[in-house]
This record gives sequence, C-alpha cells and structure tokens, in this order.
Amino acid sequence: MVLILTGCDGLPVNIPGLVGEDATLTASAVIPGDATLTPQVTTTTAETPSPVTEMTLWVPPEMDPSLETEASRLFENRLRIFSEMHGDLDIHVRVKAADGVSGLLNALTATSASAPEIIPDLVVLSRPDLETAALKGLIYPLDELTEIPDDPDWYPFAKEMALLQGSTFGLPFAGDALALVYRPSNLPEFSGEWGYLAEENIHLTFPAGSDLAFWPLALYLSEGGTIQDNQRRPTLDAEPLTEILRVIQAGVESNVFSESLLEFQTDNQSWAAFNDGQTDAVITMISNFLKEGPADSSLVPLFTFSESSITIGGGHSWAVAAPQANRQTLAVELAEFLVEPNFLEQWTWAAGYIPPRPSALQGWHDQNLRSTVGQIALTTQLRPSIDLMTSIGPVLKESTQQILMNMMDPAQAALLAVESLED
Repeated sequence: MVLILTGCDGLPVNIPGLVGEDATLTASAVIPGDATLTPQVTTTTAETPSPVTEMTLWVPPEMDPSLETEASRLFENRLRIFSEMHGDLDIHVRVKAADGVSGLLNALTATSASAPEIIPDLVVLSRPDLETAALKGLIYPLDELTEIPDDPDWYPFAKEMALLQGSTFGLPFAGDALALVYRPSNLPEFSGEWGYLAEENIHLTFPAGSDLAFWPLALYLSEGGTIQDNQRRPTLDAEPLTEILRVIQAGVESNVFSESLLEFQTDNQSWAAFNDGQTDAVITMISNFLKEGPADSSLVPLFTFSESSITIGGGHSWAVAAPQANRQTLAVELAEFLVEPNFLEQWTWAAGYIPPRPSALQGWHDQNLRSTVGQIALTTQLRPSIDLMTSIGPVLKESTQQILMNMMDPAQAALLAVESLED
C-alpha cells in the first residue's frame, strides 16, 4: 500500500517553494506570460466552506515540472500564472508512474480507500484509465461545472474522449493516434500508398503480437466493418475482415510483411526497430514521431484500401477527483486554464502530442507537419472501450497471425474470427 501511494514521489522536484515531496508553486515564483456507470454526486453542507489555499495535481513522469524540457517549463509557468491569479495559491505537483502497480489509476484507487484526505484535486488519466476511474466512482462528472466541452473547437475524437455514457468526465489536453513513419532516403517516391510498398518490396513493421491489434482494427473499420451488434455485443463482419486479411496476405507474398512481426508485442518495440534501422517504415503512434522521430524520417496518415480513411487514437485528460464542491470548482477552473488553445498550441508542440483542439494546431510553425497532423486528427476514431478491445483485439490478432504464418486462407480466418466472437 505504501508503494502504491508513494509511486514516484520520492524523486526530488527542484522547483522554488518545494515542500517535502511536492513541487509547490506559489505566486512569489511567478513568471508572467459497458458497465453501468453511477456517477458520484457531490454533497454540500449549509456551512460556508473554507477558502481553498492549496491544490494537488497528480501527473505522469513526463509532466514532471522539474524536468529540463520545454514542455515541463511551459507547464510549470502555466501553473505559476494560475497561482498568481488566485493570490498565493499553493499548487502541489505529485509525480506518479503512468501505469502499473504504482501508477496513477492504482494510486487513486488505493488513496480513495485508505487515505481520502490526500486525494488530488486534478489527476491526469489516459482514456482507458478515465473509463475505469469513472466506473469506480473515483472521479466526478463535469457537466454542471463547465461549458467548455460544448465548444465546437474540439476534434471529434477528443470530444468523445471526454465522455462516458453521456457524461463528461475529463478535459482532454493531449491526443495520439496511429500513423505511418518512414525514411524518405529509402522510399523517395513514397507518399503513403500501399501499392508502392508492395511494388518495391519495402518491409513494414507493426506490433503483430499485440492483443490491441489497432492497425488491423483501423483497416477493418475503414472497410466499413462493425464491432458491435444491435444489442451492443462485440461482433465482426466476415466480408470486410476477409478483405483486410487478403491485403495482409498480399503483403506477405511481396515481402512487405513477415512472420518475424509476431515478435513485436508492443508499439514501443516496433518503434525501436525502426529507430535502429531494422525497417524502412513503421505503423506507430504519432507521439513517437513527434517526440523523438529521427531527423531522416517523415510522417504520413495510414494508407487505406477504400474511400474511407480511419485511424485509431486516444490521449490524456484532466479529471477531477476532489469530492468537495468548492475544490471541484477551482479544479475545473485550473483544468480549463490548462486546455486553453494558446497554451495547448505551445505545449503540444513541445510535448509531442496532437492538440485536441483545431485552433491549437494552427500555431504550429511547420506547415507540412501541421497539415499532416490535422488530417490525421480529423480521421481519428476513439479507441473502443476496454471491454470491446478485450473481446475483439485478441481475435483480430489471431486472424492476422494466421495469415502472417501462412496457416489459413483469409476467408477461412475471417469466418473463424466471426464464429469465435459469436461463441
């Protein structure tokens, strides 16, 4: 329990006003510039609540304000400005692991049960963790606290990312999605077409061993496939699934794909193979390219085989965990301040994420990259819920692996996948 609650808090955070394990930001240091969801209901008393003089934020390691990065400096300065606006408000930033036993979600779960007095006001959660936290009653709906989600200045996938069963549970600030990264020096005439890869026998890498199977899912959805029936049960359609498996089979025959792809079980592994020069192109999350893409690499949207173009994405949101009404009000005000377009324009560029708001992308100074990222953002579909991915992901992975290993005909593999879900 101690391990879960402390997480990465033992790491020093060198920020003026540091108190104990917290990064305390004060005005003196300001630099101007499918389970059933039962939302928690905030309770209030007739007594006048005490003024809020301090706030606590939980963030993943990459958002540690003490890091010597442009993104961390922007984040720290933004908090300082908010602190000054509210007269010596102390903002404590606690760094937690992104996931795992001591990760943000597990820490929030444990703290809520054993030490509710130290629950954070705001916490950063990925889309899957936001789902789980909302269903567990660990975070609070924002529908009565903010009107920002109703602003048209959100990409469709980002707007959906904040919702769960019709209620808003987060304010998105960082988006991510699948894209294709390649080396122009090895593919001088490539602009994202599948035919070029097949003709030139270019080796393309993706995590074929992942249970998430995001790329096969993106292809399947682009072909018009459905993943839920009328009763919201997981389902797959044989015809579009057969079509995408035929494409993968053609890739095997032209040496674009190989059985060795089964070794890659995570996006990080396939990205590392590209960085090491083991492959000329990789299907990966766009954040990998934006954060650490090699200088000789380029980005294009996912290729498709139909008129519809769909990629799969998600991201991170600010969620309110404080149960007190006055703390929730201030927490939402800070969250709104942290998703303001002008700030997101600078922070997403520095941090390497898709801005969740179109207006925030307009300030990116690289026109070609801005255009490509905007195209990807508009075609991004939010990743399915945890329950759906748990059912569909492994089935799509198994079908893809059977084709890569030349074990089954595409039509036969598709039919087997459909029957396995029906069973």
